[in-house]
Amino acid sequence: MTRPTRSRLAAVAACLALWAGPTAAQTVLVKPYVQPGDGAALGKADAKVLCWLTDQTPGEFVVEYEVPGGRPVTLKPERVALDFAKGPEPKKSGADKPEKPADPDDPPEKTGALPPEREQHYFKYVARLGDLPLNAQVRYRVKLGDTVVREASFRTRATPEKTVRFALVGDLANGKDHQKAIAYRLAEEKPEFLVALGDIVYPTGRVSQYMSFFWKTYNDVDAADPKAGAPLMASVPFYPVLGNHDVAAKFPTVPDALGAYYFFHAPRNGPGVGPWVTPLGSDKAAAAAFRAAVGDSYPSLDAYSFDYGPAHVVVLNSNQSGNVDQPKLRQWVEQDLKGSAARWKLVCHHNPAFSSSPQHYTEQSVRLWHPIFEAGGVDLVFAGHVHNYQRTVPLTFAPASPKRDKRGRADGTFALDREFDGAKTTVPRGIVHVVAGGGGATLYGPGLDKTAPLLRKEHGDNYADYTAKMVADRHSFVVLDASPDALTLRAIDAAGKVFDQVTLTKPQK
Repeated sequence: MTRPTRSRLAAVAACLALWAGPTAAQTVLVKPYVQPGDGAALGKADAKVLCWLTDQTPGEFVVEYEVPGGRPVTLKPERVALDFAKGPEPKKSGADKPEKPADPDDPPEKTGALPPEREQHYFKYVARLGDLPLNAQVRYRVKLGDTVVREASFRTRATPEKTVRFALVGDLANGKDHQKAIAYRLAEEKPEFLVALGDIVYPTGRVSQYMSFFWKTYNDVDAADPKAGAPLMASVPFYPVLGNHDVAAKFPTVPDALGAYYFFHAPRNGPGVGPWVTPLGSDKAAAAAFRAAVGDSYPSLDAYSFDYGPAHVVVLNSNQSGNVDQPKLRQWVEQDLKGSAARWKLVCHHNPAFSSSPQHYTEQSVRLWHPIFEAGGVDLVFAGHVHNYQRTVPLTFAPASPKRDKRGRADGTFALDREFDGAKTTVPRGIVHVVAGGGGATLYGPGLDKTAPLLRKEHGDNYADYTAKMVADRHSFVVLDASPDALTLRAIDAAGKVFDQVTLTKPQK
């Protein structure tokens, strides 16, 4: 028997490596998930984006998808390398004590502790699906070689005569168990899309915190379970709203800061770069590298809008867009709202304008937008930031001054519609404001019976009895069912119980 030579063994090994490489060596770190893409106004077609993350071992992926009655389509994704240097170690500053980093052997998603500082290196894959028919169920498969990495489906946007269901919730992922129960209940409701009302990842919105606290609850879950979460993002596009914690890590001092821009893809119909967008610092080379890595997500996440069924949704970054006197941003909001013929108009930003919690009460910059929202026909405004649930009566508000006082408050005149009850009287006179900040972060109490007298005493006429419902003792989210005839809001807790429900209607045009 002839023994194989060393060169022949090496050749065989090389062939085996080439044969196994694309399927055996690649590690998928974040499974494929669906994003809205550049779908703003409802035209003849929709667009979606599929994204996923791997280690930096090259792999040959393909995406296969099909719509009812159409031919299967195969495309190859784009790939971009994401490289982050080790971040600065947390330091104590006076009374500000940072969380203790996790032990490398103790997974942070089990403890809620911060992940340890380390270099991070990923490949991000992006597949852009265009010319999708409206009102359609699209089935997709992402494959690495012959291995199916994920197979799921999503719905394209609905036309205005359709009824749609969607969810809104903020203050989501801090690595604790509450967020998993909320994700599970969200999946039970089967929304077509979700608006994440800011503070998507705690404590500072870094890429490392997404990897530890976010994906393993909302995406990388085999099956929905109240103790694990749900694979929501395989089928449900998340529309992001930027909160203060999402931009708390300062770029470029923290290399993986501003994680939301790497992971979310929103419509690109906003006003562009200006003082209303998240600042990138003075290092022009670092800013250019960041923008090259995130693509159109910066600055599109800071201000955008979209149509979905009978609803039109405007998203603003209230970390910056409190500057209502910025002409370009103000004009964009005015034209966007007045240019929409949607039956229902919603605005979403992180900071609430009208809250009955003492936490963050004086952060009232968004109150100055109210006359513009009223003139634009807005029906509801949604916010997070305050970690509980609140709903106001329909109201109008006329600011007394274009500027806030030294404490950040915006005084003005209220008109409150106390006849509206959402059951027998369903046509509101004014805008309903909803705080839906119960997605998982530590709750803010106490309840309305204790906070209202306190706020009235401390802030006088700056506070009014505008809160119709407040629940501060449980985590929760909001589901909207929007049809051309009515819009029904339900607030649902982590046990699946509906604890608030109202319906809005309008006179027929």
